[in-house]
Amino acid sequence: MDSRKRLVLASTVGALLFSVGYLLVLVIPGGGTTAEADFTAFYVGRDSFFDVFLLFLALVGGAWALVWFFTELSARIPESTLRRVGYAASLIGAAGLSIGGALLFAPVGVQMNSAGSAFVGSPIAHTLAQAGLGTILVAGMYSFALAVGLFSIALRRSGLVPSWLAIAGIVVAVLMLGSYIWVPGYLLPVWMVVLGVVGVRGHEAFPSDVQGRQP
Repeated sequence: MDSRKRLVLASTVGALLFSVGYLLVLVIPGGGTTAEADFTAFYVGRDSFFDVFLLFLALVGGAWALVWFFTELSARIPESTLRRVGYAASLIGAAGLSIGGALLFAPVGVQMNSAGSAFVGSPIAHTLAQAGLGTILVAGMYSFALAVGLFSIALRRSGLVPSWLAIAGIVVAVLMLGSYIWVPGYLLPVWMVVLGVVGVRGHEAFPSDVQGRQP
């Protein structure tokens, strides 16, 4: 499989898994305005948590599929500080999504394995939900926003994608800072798919002075 196809595959798989898994932050109750009745209705009133478990797996799988995407993208960009820091940010983002998802899912896991035992309690569920959401957003989505921004700047400076796509990536990175209301987070898979479709030309197709212009 050539590098172009790997980039397209990575962007498609990463975007799909993340888009599905990110629904976890919407399905599991949490947040400052969540009432105790919402927690008890969710944890006590459900017959099965299998669908939530699948969302959790999709989120974790999507987090590391995003790293695969940024790995493929990094391989097609000349060496630079922007590329190195952006890739490191993607690793932190994947870890943040995975850890945050585990915290958010923890009360669900307890209920799945409790064999009919009583609900763990709203205070515990609320605490883990807040911690999980915070980790997903701050360590996860903000780190991916940094990765998108830095990679977009590197792509613009090297001329490996159309200028409009690089600028769009910078705009997406800024808008992703509003992911605390979760919706802007879906700009990430959109950007990935568009980048995969448009493609990134290999730097070997450019004059040697392209690398010399990298910071």
